[in-house]
Amino acid sequence: MIAYKNCSPSELNYTLGKGGNVTIKVNGKTITLTFKDVPAENPKYMNVKIFSDPKHIMASIVVDSYLKDDKNDADVNQKVKEKLANCINTAVRNRFGLI
Repeated sequence: MIAYKNCSPSELNYTLGKGGNVTIKVNGKTITLTFKDVPAENPKYMNVKIFSDPKHIMASIVVDSYLKDDKNDADVNQKVKEKLANCINTAVRNRFGLI
């Protein structure tokens, strides 16, 4: 059986416009995920790209995120963290066959 505790938004070290990271454990293996804010196709928006170390665990994932003008808004920051946590949990479940 795969051992994984869902990641919560409060565990994420992430700030709009600055990126961040989180460390998760799956089956006792430590995986570091790094978040980088990248420009979206629409120049008014920013996306967040998730990278994993080791790289083979998860491919780079892009999460649609926020308007550039909202980067100092605490509510938007919390919503993005919620999106990131949901994305991470879904990706881990898919990658390791938990669903």
